[in-house]
Amino acid sequence: MGFVVRGVRAATRSFWCCGLIWENRAKISIGGAGVARCRQVRYNGMASVSQLNLYQCDQCGTANIVAAPVLYQQGTRAYSGTFNSGTSQSYSAQVAAPPSPRGYGRPLVLWGVPICFTIFWGLAGFGRILEHPKSAATLADAVAILLLLGMVCLGGMLLSFRRIARYNRDVYPRLHWNWEHTYICRRCGKLRLIPT
Repeated sequence: MGFVVRGVRAATRSFWCCGLIWENRAKISIGGAGVARCRQVRYNGMASVSQLNLYQCDQCGTANIVAAPVLYQQGTRAYSGTFNSGTSQSYSAQVAAPPSPRGYGRPLVLWGVPICFTIFWGLAGFGRILEHPKSAATLADAVAILLLLGMVCLGGMLLSFRRIARYNRDVYPRLHWNWEHTYICRRCGKLRLIPT
């Protein structure tokens, strides 16, 4: 019983406090100095937001331009289902896709297959020469050519790796920086680089 009485007293006290708060709120005039100052700050803030976009499209004159990273992020969606998952992109997100660094997989496959072929058959021919010295006269030229081609392919693969590393170190960061500072007009689709 004492618990119920305490609960009623607490509810009455909180109601009385809320009543004072509501009474005090009612006394604040909407046209008061504090409210007017809040409205002025809010209106100035909204005006400055509308003035932030000073850039216009050179082709159509609209101010409806957006950064390429934002357009790419807005148009890319990840999905997952019971049997499949992946990402889907809108056409505008595909246009605004970032540059990607070059990978080493393609040259590895393109040069690796000939390297393996020539080195394998060159070493097999060299082993045949060691087992049967009489066949050295007929196989020596073929083995030398295969091993030489293998070394040329290995050199080509190393040069390709060097070219890719130079691109990823020197060219790719500049392309990515340009992509981050590229703006796209949503009306006509014109690209514009704004470095600030």
